[in-house]
Amino acid sequence: MSFTHSKAEVRAEFGFERSVCACHECTANCKFIPGYLVPADIERISRALGYSNVVTFALENLAASPGATVMNAEGRVFQIPTLVPKRKPDGSCKFLDEHNRCTIHAVSPFGCAFFDAHQSTDEANRKSSRGLQEVAGQWVAERASLYAMLWRLLFSAGRRAIPPQVARRRMEEAAGNGRLQRLGEGMVTDKRK
Repeated sequence: MSFTHSKAEVRAEFGFERSVCACHECTANCKFIPGYLVPADIERISRALGYSNVVTFALENLAASPGATVMNAEGRVFQIPTLVPKRKPDGSCKFLDEHNRCTIHAVSPFGCAFFDAHQSTDEANRKSSRGLQEVAGQWVAERASLYAMLWRLLFSAGRRAIPPQVARRRMEEAAGNGRLQRLGEGMVTDKRK
């Protein structure tokens, strides 16, 4: 099943409205760092793709990522493991087609749908913090959490995503070392030569 950008559902998560920009700068992350899923994404995406079993959906489409490195109010640094779309052999998101268009744009993961290269770092950080807070809550609930169970299943099955730091470094290297400027949570190519 394929979704067009014009059919992106109007949706909000945690009080934020989704982004609909699909310009070159905004899709750069799709080629290197597919966005993370929040718990609500699991059912939404699997249902849209016609799956009746979320485990089958996860095994065929997702990977266990070491996730985001965060710091709590006490200054303790830790990882929040996340679920992310699988990558193709070239490192891009499995849902990115040959024309660099998202085949699930209408139901894309929170880490994709709510971020773009044009938002401020502050806005991106607010959104990311809220999404990661939701994911972290799934790890607190661990035994009863579908999200944590799927992550552990994928990790045990060897379906692991490369760490985001490694993917970001690859993206920077592909852009020519130092010719990137950071805008929000997205990385864009500096067009000056």
